[in-house]
Amino acid sequence: MSTSLDPIAVAKMPEDQRRQVISSVLQMLFQMKEQDALNALTSVIRTLAEKATDEEYINWCKTTMSIIATFPDNVVKAALTLRSKAVSQLPKDLANRDSQIVSRVMSMLDKATSDKLMRNM
Repeated sequence: MSTSLDPIAVAKMPEDQRRQVISSVLQMLFQMKEQDALNALTSVIRTLAEKATDEEYINWCKTTMSIIATFPDNVVKAALTLRSKAVSQLPKDLANRDSQIVSRVMSMLDKATSDKLMRNM
């Protein structure tokens, strides 16, 4: 997945187009074996953490988090757990950048969305 997906290009897309692409990416991740999904997600997050501007990274995360929050709690928890595992495989500097971006994104989301994500973290 990660070889054919350029998350930075997706992050630059208009929001409606970005939402469609990220929804498709999430559906693919949900259908993969856990280790394959973990490897793919780690690659995407690594690319964003290494190369994306803050705005691009925020666009990707904000859209992804808002989509994830539309699923039932058990799916939200599974997605956030997978994301946490992916980030834990990154070098410390990239993991720290990811944490800073996610914190900023959480403060930008509407209260219902951020509350749902927080209770499933």
